[in-house]
Amino acid sequence: MKLTALVAIGVYLIWQAIGLGIQKFGSGSEEIDLLDLVKHGISPSLGAASLFLLATVLVMRWWREVGLAQGPQRGTLKVIWPWLLFLALFAVSALGAGMPPATVTLFILANTMMVGWSEEVMFRGIILRGLFRSGGIWVAIFGSSVLFGAIHVLNVFLTGDLRGAVIQAGAAFLSGIFLAAVRLRTGSLWTGIVLHGLWDAGTFFIAAGGAAAAGAAAGPTAFGDYGSIVMSLPLFLLGLYFLRHAGRDYGKDYA
Repeated sequence: MKLTALVAIGVYLIWQAIGLGIQKFGSGSEEIDLLDLVKHGISPSLGAASLFLLATVLVMRWWREVGLAQGPQRGTLKVIWPWLLFLALFAVSALGAGMPPATVTLFILANTMMVGWSEEVMFRGIILRGLFRSGGIWVAIFGSSVLFGAIHVLNVFLTGDLRGAVIQAGAAFLSGIFLAAVRLRTGSLWTGIVLHGLWDAGTFFIAAGGAAAAGAAAGPTAFGDYGSIVMSLPLFLLGLYFLRHAGRDYGKDYA
């Protein structure tokens, strides 16, 4: 099946229904702390959504089309270095707050890497490619980033925190532009998958350490209410810079 915008949106709706539906079914009407979702075992909702996308890509033979057929190309470090700086900051902060026990650490890593896989395949893989085919490169870049931000608003159905969900959505849109640049400039979706998973892991490690020290639950953002927006803004601007020739370099096609 040809990967068009309509097909991509259809896959997205099924993927979202699987993840959100399983999570709500398991928790009922109770509100969910996102930290609790990732530290107490492998999340069934994340696992099911990840497996759905893996099966979809394999059955539809989209492996190469969405950027999974090759590893990072030469020059990758020139694009991803800002993200690596933030990961280093997360590592220092997590160590300062106190790393969680080994089992919790492994569960957080496993779940956040599933998030990295699932969201990158969905948005920088399937959605980006589908929108590109139907509307061109800039529609693909901004459209996939807007949708990436919008899904984070749906966290309100899990957490009950609308304000926090909107802040997450704004940060996700900004960082989505950078991740689109990573996908297009490196020629591989795997780079973004790893970077995305490590970013989420870092924020949850900090939150877990802070919660243990305080003896109370803490949200996954440990840099103030608008910290995620502040951190994502420079990534957004750098992403636009890296994509400044996108119309010329990727206007007809991309790897």
